[in-house]
Amino acid sequence: MKKYAFFLCFIFLFASVLLPVKASAYTLPADIDIQSNAVMLASLDTGAVLFTKNADEKVYPASLTKIMTAVVALRKATNLDEVITVNKEDLDSLLGTDSSLGGLKADEQLPLRVLLNIMLVTSGGDAATVVANHFGGGDISVFVDMMNEQAKELKMTGTHFSNPVGLHDPLNYTTVSDMYKLTVFAITLPTFAEMCNQSSYTVPATNKNPQRKIATTNLMLNPSTTYYYRYINGVKTGYTTEAGRCLISTASKDGYNYICLAMGAPPKDAAGNVIHKEFSDTKSLYKWAFDTFEYKQVVNKNEPVAEVSVKLAWKTDHLSLFPDKDFSAIIPKSADDSTIIIEPILTKSTVDAPVKSGMVMGFAKIKYSGEEIGRVNIIATDDVNRNELLYYLQVAKNIVTSFWFIVGAIIFVLLLILLIIVNIVQNKYRKKMKRVRSRRRI
Repeated sequence: MKKYAFFLCFIFLFASVLLPVKASAYTLPADIDIQSNAVMLASLDTGAVLFTKNADEKVYPASLTKIMTAVVALRKATNLDEVITVNKEDLDSLLGTDSSLGGLKADEQLPLRVLLNIMLVTSGGDAATVVANHFGGGDISVFVDMMNEQAKELKMTGTHFSNPVGLHDPLNYTTVSDMYKLTVFAITLPTFAEMCNQSSYTVPATNKNPQRKIATTNLMLNPSTTYYYRYINGVKTGYTTEAGRCLISTASKDGYNYICLAMGAPPKDAAGNVIHKEFSDTKSLYKWAFDTFEYKQVVNKNEPVAEVSVKLAWKTDHLSLFPDKDFSAIIPKSADDSTIIIEPILTKSTVDAPVKSGMVMGFAKIKYSGEEIGRVNIIATDDVNRNELLYYLQVAKNIVTSFWFIVGAIIFVLLLILLIIVNIVQNKYRKKMKRVRSRRRI
């Protein structure tokens, strides 16, 4: 059984899953014709989105809903070997719904782990219903509320669930962008990825059924089909008439890891023949990604990207600024340095000493072909000491050029002028009075 080669990158993915998904920066070659209505292809290594189509358009998830059902169950479960009894009411609730089934029988007892495998491998709606009823305390609507709370936690703002199976309902809807957030989170959970990555699963014997083998609904995992793709991993398929054919998967090759979401693929061609464009679209996108892109360092933290003027330092009037880290990105193999633009955005164009090494001075946008592919902080890498003489001269200058100092100076000058005028007037008056007294004596 294949394992995910990229499990270590999930820490990064969990941190980035709540971030807004960026629009596609790349155009597909003319020979790739994507038939699915809503699509996304992204790097699992960096989170970079390579291609989107109607990623924020409202779509129906069909059985992709079971990804959320599994997520809620795995987060609530304390023991995957807990035995759960199948209620007849759960099975009856699916009669006439065209839900895919895992062959469960009333009063059958199965461990939670087995039910989750049936739900994810063969898309058993009966297993999903039993699991939801169990964790909902006998009330599936309670479990559905948990699903919507989880969606809210993951900031799936265009999503609402109305059932744990994926049965069509106008109130059971999502977007490709939201399903990306959900899936990237789901594959970080223990056992989820392993369950999804099986071409078949052996259901152990129970009190109602003998041991049996069930096959995956993801034909790209099955070597005996024409849809097989050796680099594929999981995750889940879905189909209803309203949703079209849907597939979420991941793929790994030569150290590169991608996730592809294809939703709303047509179930039949113009002649009425059954087709699986969700598989062919997915394979085309993965081949394009593996053939076209590579992981390249585009920013070197040892190379300056900007300069800032420095005041109050005796021997330094300019300071070179550097990225706070190296930055690498998934970009076309044909890209060269001329196609990468580093656009510095400084907090200030001039700073006063002292400056400490590591002080953040702004950030830089990294762009490829006009599209932003990342950001790094811009920092000072050297200490610049303050010259105390220049500092006190600057303080004095700030004081004498301050508004209130100028106002005070004007008031002082006016008072001085007034005092002079008063003094002149008084002197004239005294002289006049002195002449008057002199005449009287005569």
